[in-house]
Amino acid sequence: MSEFGFKKIDSENWLKPDELIQHFTGMECMEDYVAEVLEPRLSDKVPQDIRALFEVARGALLYGYLFYPLYALAAGQLFRVGEGAIAHKCVQLGMPKEKKRFVERINWLMEKGIFSNDEADHWHTLRALRNSGSHATRQSIIPPGMAIEILAHIARDVNALFDKAGD
Repeated sequence: MSEFGFKKIDSENWLKPDELIQHFTGMECMEDYVAEVLEPRLSDKVPQDIRALFEVARGALLYGYLFYPLYALAAGQLFRVGEGAIAHKCVQLGMPKEKKRFVERINWLMEKGIFSNDEADHWHTLRALRNSGSHATRQSIIPPGMAIEILAHIARDVNALFDKAGD
């Protein structure tokens, strides 16, 4: 382990599993792990550029096996997937252009009846997580299971967003 608390990549270890992985159950069988990461998908109703952002996050999750901090980077990318999806939905519904902040977009969708109060609260939580990751002063580390759970939740929430009426 390096002074950073995670693997310091060099020419010898860059293709070897990160030592931290051995501490997590479910990582013994790579086929199962890969299948779990590949299972959540975004619907074709979701704009292509949002689906591309999602695939980058999925790739980072898969390669987290080799470099543990990629799980946190993948989670941050997934929060941006959510933000991008909200922005797209707002454009589809004709939101006024002056509403540019994530918080304003969530509130506008709630006012339009796209979100219930509970759904808006859920998206505000995602926004807060996105903010904390975007304004970090040190590298965060999250477990693989949590990152995969975030992947599944974002896929579900974004798919639901584009299944909602109002298109």
